[in-house]
Amino acid sequence: MDKNPAPLKILVVDDDEALLETVVDLLTVKGGCEVQMAKNGNEALTLLSSFTPQLSLIDIRMPGMNGWELVKLIRQRTTEHKIIMLTGSYAENDIRAAFASGVDGYLLKPVRAALLYRLIDNVINNVPLEQQFTSTNWTSE
Repeated sequence: MDKNPAPLKILVVDDDEALLETVVDLLTVKGGCEVQMAKNGNEALTLLSSFTPQLSLIDIRMPGMNGWELVKLIRQRTTEHKIIMLTGSYAENDIRAAFASGVDGYLLKPVRAALLYRLIDNVINNVPLEQQFTSTNWTSE
């Protein structure tokens, strides 16, 4: 008998409540992901004590603890946890920081559903970040 695989567990961390709800809705639609959301880094850390996601989408610029600080704390706990930076920043220093910090993906806002789904598939299937940058069409749906 075929068993359905367990839904992908995802944590979304962003201080923009409207964007947070939109991304959660998109992820819930895609294969019925189990999604939790946090509005800042401290809230995310609290959630991580009771929720073990396979993947997190983390905004870079948030009040209090920024995304890079949160990534560092998550990476101190585990390297198995996949991380996609979710940001409006096209800044070269942020892109370089993504490569240097060992995150698994980098998604620009505004979030496009097709790119989000493709990036999640790439990250879950261990496509290296460098290949994602060279193979993704950032301007199309």
